[in-house]
Amino acid sequence: MKKKQQSSAAFSFITKLLVFLAVIVFAGNAGTHLTQAQSYVYDDDDDYYYDDDNYEEYTLELKSTESISAARLAVHAVLDPYITYIDVYRADSNPAQGGAFRLIDTVKFGSWAKYGNSEYWQHDGEKKVVTAYSRDPHADNAVNYVLMDTSTYLGRTYYYKLVTEGVVYGSQISSNVISGQTKLETTDLTKCCSADGKTVKLEWYTAEKAQGYQIYRKNGKKWKKIKTITKGNTYKYTDKKVKKGKTYQYKVRAYSKVNGKTYYSSYGKIQKVALKNPTVKGSYYVGSVYGPALNNKELLQVRRVVQSFKNNYITTGMSSYQKTLAAFNYLRSNCAYAWKGWQYNNANTAWGALVYGEAQCSGYARAMKALCDAIGVPCYYVHANAKAINPSHQWNEVKVGGKWYIVDAQSGAFLIGSKTWKNAGLAWNTKGLPKCSTTDYKKK
Repeated sequence: MKKKQQSSAAFSFITKLLVFLAVIVFAGNAGTHLTQAQSYVYDDDDDYYYDDDNYEEYTLELKSTESISAARLAVHAVLDPYITYIDVYRADSNPAQGGAFRLIDTVKFGSWAKYGNSEYWQHDGEKKVVTAYSRDPHADNAVNYVLMDTSTYLGRTYYYKLVTEGVVYGSQISSNVISGQTKLETTDLTKCCSADGKTVKLEWYTAEKAQGYQIYRKNGKKWKKIKTITKGNTYKYTDKKVKKGKTYQYKVRAYSKVNGKTYYSSYGKIQKVALKNPTVKGSYYVGSVYGPALNNKELLQVRRVVQSFKNNYITTGMSSYQKTLAAFNYLRSNCAYAWKGWQYNNANTAWGALVYGEAQCSGYARAMKALCDAIGVPCYYVHANAKAINPSHQWNEVKVGGKWYIVDAQSGAFLIGSKTWKNAGLAWNTKGLPKCSTTDYKKK
């Protein structure tokens, strides 16, 4: 299960980075920039020179900082679109008290690469210490960037400024100075369930540079620390000291010691589990689409996990899109691909995906069906036909916003249209299935 732990850590970092990028206000007119009419004066021979009394300097401003993890500090900057490079300077102590700035990286804005499957672009600094991210690096007005410093240490406060070439040839301009402190990232539980009704299994996102974790439980009015994990790469724990019929709440935080001082992350989101008979709706009978070979005991275990998912992730008023995304993310963060084969550990069933934590495409699709059935999202289990590039592949069709889309939790495809799926080489028999949207889902 080591691969699963590594993927969870990566998922946590990417998720937090995207959240930080998303909350930044990308104001296209947040600043001013140079125009020729403002900056040049032409003489009678049509030669131009700078009018030093009539130009506007480039926009170069630092807005805020955010600790992404103990080793990553994000700096939000607003830059003029005509700026071609920035020198990133950092001081490890307060410059007002004698701290010295030093150049940590230079980012030259040229070709940009897409950041994964997100809507953001990235550009690495020359020293690979700082990476710049932007939603629209080619905007006409002031451009918003996130500058990610990957050379920080836990508990330290850093001071930043940017330097670049000014409007006047040969001149340099500097930004304001801004500070930020690195912290341990919040450790959220990804799983809190009881498949057997006797013990509670917990899993969480590991925190970068964490040395361990503290697990707290509440059954009543007070929280109690029930376990201290002393390894930073440990991501799961089973609580055996629970009683049938009771409801428990759990939370986790990371810790790390630096120079004799202990640092703690914020507590992750509280999750609960009820050691009671599950009541979620679904096809929990032998021969079910969740796994034709599953017995009643295994189906009950699946139902208990699905109940915990619904209790912890689904709230009143959520849209069909939000519910489907919650199910998709839950499956993606709690199940690893079963490389050993579909015939081991029920990897081709919802039990493999939701209880054991490993599955192949069939297990992912059957588990997605179980999750959707429990939360009221119409869902079909779909199998490829002989014309597909992979005739054995399986996925789902779900109804979101009044239309049907394709979801493949195993490959990461979310709410895509039939045209996209067919272009990827997939084919399937549509008889008995609702007509799928030809285009991908567009969030409003």
